[in-house]
Amino acid sequence: MNKVKILPFLISLALLSGAALLYFRWPLYEQAVAAAFLSVPFILLLPRKWLPAFLFLVLIAALGRAVQEPADALTSIGAYFLLSVFQFSLWAVSEQLKSLEEETIRLEEQRQSLLQKHGELRALELQEFVEQALWMLKTSKRKERTWLMEVTPFVDCPAQISELERAALLSIVRQRDLVTSRNGAVYVLIKGTGEDSVQALVKRLEQIMDATSEPARYEIKKTAITTVGEMGSLLS
Repeated sequence: MNKVKILPFLISLALLSGAALLYFRWPLYEQAVAAAFLSVPFILLLPRKWLPAFLFLVLIAALGRAVQEPADALTSIGAYFLLSVFQFSLWAVSEQLKSLEEETIRLEEQRQSLLQKHGELRALELQEFVEQALWMLKTSKRKERTWLMEVTPFVDCPAQISELERAALLSIVRQRDLVTSRNGAVYVLIKGTGEDSVQALVKRLEQIMDATSEPARYEIKKTAITTVGEMGSLLS
């Protein structure tokens, strides 16, 4: 499941369980509310390996305190059940955010490989391209369009593919767009832009190709996509 999409659900679950604690006011709810607030910095700041042990200890302490009040055992356990839901939801939010941060850092480092190889610009390998494309589509806003541009020379020639790759790399926004090549075509993935921006990129590419001594003849196809599976011929 998309990590970005599940975050609102987890945050809502934490807020609802906290609100339920304040609303029902079951026996020992004051201690449960205090434990909920005091646990927030621990959940957010403790190293990942210590969090399960911390939450388990809080839960055991809560249940032990609840059974000391046999007359109100069920409602006390209910209060600490809500506490557990709050804590585990917040923990899940923390884990998702840390995971997203780590993945963002990893992919950003991988993106830097696009910029340099032996001091020169280079296109991504197909696997790198697909991984970055998947991340790009996951993090795109609903109103944004992601475009896949396929540039195919009329003559299948390695030299022309190399020239098209170079022209594409010089035309893109390097901190955002991606370039790869496969099966005699060059592919460019362009994030979060309108068709006018795509046309501007096409114009830059044409200007670079026209500036070469022997401009390659090629065909350009543009497709708005929302999933990696829509990349079609690139993945076939």
